[in-house]
Amino acid sequence: MGGKRRACRLIGCLPFLVCAIAAAHSQGKSDQPVRIGFIGEQSGPFSFFGTQTTRAIKLAATQANRQGGILGRKVEILDRDSKTSVNDAVRQARDLLFSQHVDFLMHSINSAECVPIANVARQAKTIMFSACANDNFPVAAGKYAFRVPNIVTHTQGYAAADFVLHTLKPIGKRYYTLANDYAYGRLVVAAFRKRILERDRGAQFVGESWPKATENDLTPYITAILSAKPDIVFTALGVGVPFWQQSAPFGLSRKVQIVSPVWGGSDDLQALSKDAVPTGAVLGGFPWYGIKGPVNGAFVNLSRDVYDKPPAAAAYLEYISFQALKAGIEKAKTTESEAVIRALEGLTFNSVVGPVTIRAFDHQGTTPLWLGTARWDPGLKLSFIADIHQLPTDRYLPTEAEFKKHRP
Repeated sequence: MGGKRRACRLIGCLPFLVCAIAAAHSQGKSDQPVRIGFIGEQSGPFSFFGTQTTRAIKLAATQANRQGGILGRKVEILDRDSKTSVNDAVRQARDLLFSQHVDFLMHSINSAECVPIANVARQAKTIMFSACANDNFPVAAGKYAFRVPNIVTHTQGYAAADFVLHTLKPIGKRYYTLANDYAYGRLVVAAFRKRILERDRGAQFVGESWPKATENDLTPYITAILSAKPDIVFTALGVGVPFWQQSAPFGLSRKVQIVSPVWGGSDDLQALSKDAVPTGAVLGGFPWYGIKGPVNGAFVNLSRDVYDKPPAAAAYLEYISFQALKAGIEKAKTTESEAVIRALEGLTFNSVVGPVTIRAFDHQGTTPLWLGTARWDPGLKLSFIADIHQLPTDRYLPTEAEFKKHRP
């Protein structure tokens, strides 16, 4: 009988023992860094983007550490190169999660990599952030995955289509599409085309071209566009500089209205000479000079101080992702995944592009998109986008009911 009473007393103490162990565990971490694994395409066909996102995550960590870290703990970034390869990305994710035991995992923008990496994060029960444009990511990735910048193929295509229909419609109804022949290009063109045809039954798509991402000579595609005589050309190129340079001698931007949502857009303008600028083309992106507010100003200044360059669009996507994670950890007051997930769901935070809310049911954010008109500034001897329009993109995300049809 006495043994039973002792057992009961021990059982009654269990909740307190669990709390004590958890507290000790938390205290043991207080002097350890918050370790964030980062996977970016630092080499391979998309190395331009990986370079930008890697810089951004390191800038964000530097800034956080200058301000006391996260929960008083230093932030440590363990960055890895995916080599623009799914196999390498998955291998790096496994190493970071199961060998290095990072607290969180972050990923760059490669749409082919994000879902396989998220599957590894789900196995490890570790939160993962990605800025990829894969529309299937929220459905396939599970509860541990977040995508706060929602500049995905669907939102890019729909936002650009609505801009054309509301602003450029009087110029004509004949469309031509030019996009790289991979998942992003195919999906964003499909979204743009779908939206245009839904909203304007008189629209005609008179041609399409699909250059490989590694193709350097785009002249055959430019001549095909001219032969089709479209009114509007929608482009979705990973890197737009070769297209702008090679289309300039043909005067393409003077003969047709060109529209490009993000990639190949405002970032590429700054690399062009005056003669290559597609004056009048409508281009998108994250124009660092057109985003208002002190948070963006601090980000731009930090980027210039460290890298002697303002941030590109890909850098904004990664920086916003870090800001979201930091805000979630600070709200949860712990780095434990389940608590941080709860803190992130429904969270509104002041990002580098203004207030952003993370939708609780699909873990996507409400970031905007910017479109403007390409111009050359003779004083600065630099091209930029003017007449900038900030477009809300959350209206193009699936509703909770639509989302639950795919992932109950």
